[in-house]
Formats: sequence, structure tokens, C-alpha cells
Amino acid sequence: MNLGMENEFTEFKEGMAQLDKALVSLSAMLNRHDSGTVYIGVSDDGEVIGIDIGSSTLEDIRNRIRNKLKPRIVADIRAHVSEDGKHYISIHAEGYDSPYSYDDRYYVRNVSSNESVDPDMLRSMFNSAGNDVLFEMESLSQDLTFQSLFLYMESINLHPRMDSGFFSSHKMVNRSGKFNETAYLLSDQCDVVIQVVKFEGTSKTNLSGRTDFGHKSLPIAVDAVFEHVKSLQETKVDMSEGFRKNLDLFDFDSFREAWVNACVHNDWKSYMPPSVFVFDDRIEVQSYGQIPFKLSMEKFYTGHSMPVNRSLFEIFEALGLTEQSGYGVPKIVEKYGRNAFDISEGIVKVVIPFAFEPERVKVRKNNRMEGCNLSERQKEILRFLKNNDRTKLQVVATEIGVSLSVIKKEVSELKKAGMLTSEGSSRNTRWIVL
Repeated sequence: MNLGMENEFTEFKEGMAQLDKALVSLSAMLNRHDSGTVYIGVSDDGEVIGIDIGSSTLEDIRNRIRNKLKPRIVADIRAHVSEDGKHYISIHAEGYDSPYSYDDRYYVRNVSSNESVDPDMLRSMFNSAGNDVLFEMESLSQDLTFQSLFLYMESINLHPRMDSGFFSSHKMVNRSGKFNETAYLLSDQCDVVIQVVKFEGTSKTNLSGRTDFGHKSLPIAVDAVFEHVKSLQETKVDMSEGFRKNLDLFDFDSFREAWVNACVHNDWKSYMPPSVFVFDDRIEVQSYGQIPFKLSMEKFYTGHSMPVNRSLFEIFEALGLTEQSGYGVPKIVEKYGRNAFDISEGIVKVVIPFAFEPERVKVRKNNRMEGCNLSERQKEILRFLKNNDRTKLQVVATEIGVSLSVIKKEVSELKKAGMLTSEGSSRNTRWIVL
């Protein structure tokens, strides 16, 4: 009789001498998938080879699990007889209180192997274990007021009473009855600095402005950022498909979802708030932390919801700022693809590209061009190269109606003035108008 192959949910051991290794596998499977089954009396290839099962064998297994696997679980331990009369044991468990340890060591299942958990992974597992750190952490200040929060709620037709029942039901007090970090983020005293930072160009080299929306109740700051970014929206008429169509600079719904997710799921215990960065060609929303340990990238992209800060998420949900459906990430993926997300080294970044060059950028570039005392010919060259960045200089000469030597001289002057640069080989040059 054959039971199949080992995988992330199943492990085979030949005899009771391997019981500890079997239970290590069980803890590793619980840490990966919240469930797992190990079989004793089965070879690595899934063939039932049988073992002797005494009157106390199952109870010995139960005691070993009780003494060494933490947190405690209730395992389903059964004796079986194969079709050809061989005895074997199955141990199945389900648990949702990870991370689990066996003999004070932590493991995680990877395909059909158990890997030891390093400190960083263990920290990630603890953070993903359903422990709401903001709920548990006591606010350093207990002298908190919530006037702006309640005014905001009234503005959206919610009229709760500002009393202990409200604070308790919305998890703004911890188990000791003290205001927690969730309450602090919602309070009038919240001094978290939330910023929208603008840069000239496509990198962070040239800072052009910084606007502070913090120092207020978090939902108020979130809304203020919405309004600010909405003011950057532009619409132009697109006739490229043969009919009139309005084209937005960027999809505001995608930004909205990215910004709310950044604020709700941010690693607030690090005291590093999320930010919005605006470049000439895109908006970036940056937050800190990582996706939950048990949430695969596939589940993340398809909208599986696993809130990091449950208490903060629930108040945002009550305010209508977010929802449990997991709509946000699929919305962004549908519009901009999975490459819109950059998740690495404790930073989650969402990149929302612009559909065309913003008018403010055009105006800035034109003003700069006018201020550089450029000749009409030089301006014409820059305009042409901006729209034809892979063109040959001979083509530019023909288009403008001058000789190639004149174009080369003008291009040299534009480079010296810092208005033009190029990259690539002489046969494959890309022109960059600065």
C-alpha cells in the first residue's frame, strides 16, 4: 500500500525511533500552512512498511507532543491497518497560533524538508501571527483627545458617543484598559510626520518641495493627502485610437488604494510613517514592513486580505477608508501590472506611472529653456530630440534644414549648457533632454 509522496503537508517516518523528527516536521508544517500530517511506519517513498503498536504507543506520542510542541495543540493520533495487514500511525494537527516550536526550536516546511528559522524569519512569523502590536502597545501618553476624529465621523454621517464603550469596541484600549498605539494614531495629539515630497526629474537628486500633512489624527492626514494628490490630476484628449477619449494623468483609484494600504499596514512600531513621492513621470507610495509570512505573493496579488494592524484596519474600515474584500491590490495590478509593486528589505513601494508628461513639468522645462538664452534653433533641436530620443543627428539636420556639422556644434553647446545629454553607443544613442 502506497500513501503517495512527501510534500509541504505530509511527512513519512519508518519507525518510532524517528518520532522527534516526525514532530519537528509537524511543527514546521503548522508554521507554513496551519496544518500537517505525519505517518509513522511508512518509508520515504510512501510505501507502508508497518510498525509494532503497543498499548501505550499512541499515549506516548500524545505526551511527547504535549511536552515539547508549543503552543499546545490537540493532535488527531490514529492507528491504521493497511490492506495487507501492516500497522502504521497517522498524526494530524491544525493550529492557527504560529509560530510553533518543537523542543524550543523553530522550523518551517519548504517542499518536503524542514528548515531552521533564522531570527529575521522568526520575527516575521511573530508579526504575522495575528498579534496586533498596536493594540497591545500602551501609548506613552494617556492624556489623549479625539475631537478631530469625532468631527470627521460626523462629517460622514457617523454619530458615536465618545465614551469607554466606543474606545473598547474599536480596540483603542489594551487589555489593561490603557490607551494603546492605535488610539495614539487616531488622537489629536498624534505627531507623526506624513509628507508628500516632490522632485524635479525622475530621481531623488533634485528636491523641489515637501508638504507636511502630519501632526493630526491619522485618518485626517490620510484624507488631506488624498486631496493634495487629487490636485495633481490632469486630463487630456486622446485621439490615438481614432475617436475622442479623455486620458487621465494617473488612475486616482489605484493611488487611493495604495495610500490607504500603506497607512493601514505600515510597520508603525518602527515609528517610520509612509510617504508619497512625486516625480516628473510617476508617483511612488512607500511604506515600511513586509507582507505577512503566511501570505504568498500569489495570494497577495490576487487580493487575499491579512491585515497587519487589525485594530487600525477595523477603524479605517468603519470610516469607509478601506474594506475587507482585498479589492485594492488587484485593482492596482489590473491597471499597472504586478511590476507596480516593489517589496524588498522591509520596504513596500507602489509605483504609479503617468500616462503623459504633466503640464507643470512642461511649463518648468519651457521656463528653464527660455531662461538659458537659447537660440530658436537650439530650442527646436531640443524639442525634436525630446520627441525622437533615438534619432540620428543627420535626421535632425534634415528636419531642421541645416548641415550636419551645424547640428553637431549646436548639440555640443547644449551639452555644455547642461540642457542635453546622451547615453549608449554612437550607433545606438539615446538623447536625454534635461
